[in-house]
Amino acid sequence: MKLAAAKKVVIITEAVIEKQVVSLLSEQGVKGYTIYGNLAGKGVRGIRSGSGGMTTALDKNVCIETIVVGEEQAQSIVDAVYSKFLAKKYAGIAYLEDIQVAHAEKF
Repeated sequence: MKLAAAKKVVIITEAVIEKQVVSLLSEQGVKGYTIYGNLAGKGVRGIRSGSGGMTTALDKNVCIETIVVGEEQAQSIVDAVYSKFLAKKYAGIAYLEDIQVAHAEKF
């Protein structure tokens, strides 16, 4: 099977805005996504505790991943997430990875 070039868009941010980010992905024409919850780690805004201890949605991070075929769409998603959420108010990062996928028509 021949694989096709694609972009994986990765957004790691606060769980409190998960639904808003998913809505933005839909507006950007994304066909699907995967969400990993209860992430823990440390960044410039301090430590996030994940699922351990007494935490609320304000203490948790999520990782939202989607795959798109076009470079332009991938860059548009990162730009929109950054300007709407990450530039000033919420902690997080958005980045792209070059990948190879089977059945590129799904994306």
